[in-house]
Amino acid sequence: MKSNQLLLVNPWIYDFAAYDFWIKPVGLLAVGNYLEKHGYQTTLIDCLDRFHPLILKPVNTKMGTGKFIRTVVEKPALLKTFPRKYCRYGLPLQLFDAALDQAPIPDVILVTSGMTYWYPGVQFAISRLKQQFADTPIILGGIYATLCYEHAVEFSGADFVIRGPGEVAAFNLINSLTGKPGADLKTEVDFPEPSYHYYHKLISTPIISSIGCPFQCSFCASGLLSGRFRQRKPEIVVDEVAHYYFKRRVRHFAFFDDALLVNQQNHISLILQEIIDRNLRLNLHTPNGIHPREITEELAQKMFRSNFKTLRLSFETINKSRQQEMGNKVSEQALICALNYLEKAGYRRKEIDVYVMMGLPDQSVDEVVESMLFVVSLGAKVRLTSFSPIPGTRDWDRSIKQCNLADDLDPLLTNNSIYPLNRPDFPMETFQQLRNLSKALNYGLDQGINFFDNSELVGRFLKYLQKKGQSH
Repeated sequence: MKSNQLLLVNPWIYDFAAYDFWIKPVGLLAVGNYLEKHGYQTTLIDCLDRFHPLILKPVNTKMGTGKFIRTVVEKPALLKTFPRKYCRYGLPLQLFDAALDQAPIPDVILVTSGMTYWYPGVQFAISRLKQQFADTPIILGGIYATLCYEHAVEFSGADFVIRGPGEVAAFNLINSLTGKPGADLKTEVDFPEPSYHYYHKLISTPIISSIGCPFQCSFCASGLLSGRFRQRKPEIVVDEVAHYYFKRRVRHFAFFDDALLVNQQNHISLILQEIIDRNLRLNLHTPNGIHPREITEELAQKMFRSNFKTLRLSFETINKSRQQEMGNKVSEQALICALNYLEKAGYRRKEIDVYVMMGLPDQSVDEVVESMLFVVSLGAKVRLTSFSPIPGTRDWDRSIKQCNLADDLDPLLTNNSIYPLNRPDFPMETFQQLRNLSKALNYGLDQGINFFDNSELVGRFLKYLQKKGQSH
């Protein structure tokens, strides 16, 4: 007889580097919550839970972020020549096995997936689960399963693969596997409702106040994963924050929206005002970049008063044609105005990170350097991010053509640590030089050095640009 027991698993990260910036498997937690509301009992094993009760000495760091436990593992054959250690990030294997021993025997297992190039962690988790529960069906969902569906079906080891939103699809499939009576549900859930009751110790909580994005950037998969853009009611968002603030004493909340500030007067402005009115003394973070053009003087004041601690602005590039391709969501003037408003509200400019992208198809080194210099000339810090081609996006198609890559390229080779190896015009050495330059510029800001008042340094930067322009 079926017991209606389900096991939820968030697998390890397999990569050259990983860090916990308020990470939680939001999609899986929403699926678990939905299934519990429909009569199932769920247990979670989150391999990325730094405060798992089986970890005797968890390490916490400032603002709720921190390092994962790291285990060096053998590199996949495709990555053998890459000169860095390849690691499994998360629960040590013996603790994962112990957690499996403690879990109720499940009728069905649900595994989620993150970045496409993290799939070795998915494979390893599923193989381990099959050793423990050989006859239990395993369902895979998540980002990798959605964007690389055929690859996941063939190589993940899962018995079933779901792409797209998972609540209704998982419910219908589990009903059929367990023989539970009830008609198939047809209507998708408008907003995922993750529940964090699974966690023994909760230091931070992700907040999703909107789904999707109204922009269609050539490098982004938001539309493929989330569909149309929609926003939750502000009062519901604040009620969720207040619940975890009072019930679990959470003090760090990270907005993971792709377009947090869109329609700001009717959305984020109301959310922040309610947080201020309720006197919630918390810390807010935006790991995803927010759009500078949406920041008004009033909104900047509310951000400061509500204690936004981690501010990251999306700028991406100084290139006009590329800005137009992004729907004109960014511009130099918009960034200037946003930084002015934020400084007037009480922020120091060097506390604010601004995203600049490198490695985009057809992007020159000059474009990246000019973008970084512009950001630093405004007194903000550069947060340099490497482009990673995502299946299904316009820049995926461009990358395939530009680098003569196979259409069925192994997802491992889309890792932003690996992808530069496929760009003969933008080699790994150049990526490292750009990273070093960004570090030097940011260090200068910390030390109070104004590079742009020093004609000698400016001259060196210009020579750098000219040299790179000639070499590429």
